[in-house]
Amino acid sequence: MSTTRAVADARDALARQLASLRQASGLSQAHAGKRLGYSRSAVARAEATGICSRDFCRLAGQLYRVGDRLALAHDRIEAPTAAARSQAARQARQRRHPAAPAPPAHQGATTVTDLDAACPYCAKPMTVLVRQTAALLPVNSPPPPHQPYRKAGER
Repeated sequence: MSTTRAVADARDALARQLASLRQASGLSQAHAGKRLGYSRSAVARAEATGICSRDFCRLAGQLYRVGDRLALAHDRIEAPTAAARSQAARQARQRRHPAAPAPPAHQGATTVTDLDAACPYCAKPMTVLVRQTAALLPVNSPPPPHQPYRKAGER
């Protein structure tokens, strides 16, 4: 099953779950929206499509007394979507800025590694670029010339 199909199926399941929990609690979409701090149309859209924010799912979980179950379902839906978006962005960057030619060996080699992570504060996906430079010198090479320390303004 493709990632897109899996995400669509998971959104459908979340939509059905939101609708059944609301109906089981005896609330109309308008009353649920008011108690959640969202509009009736936002509740209707979430129940029809499964497309809603994590905050909406967290608040709905509290309202319907199911804990973090809805928020976790939202996270499982959004994780592959965010990963696909991050991969597409990385590929676009690589197309825009192809790898530079390797520097001469005496200057050292610079490698850039990109790591996908989540922001520790807001949990949004992000890419961290790590640049490392290493230079290899022959064992019997003379040390670099010494530069004496000079105070500011000294010649």
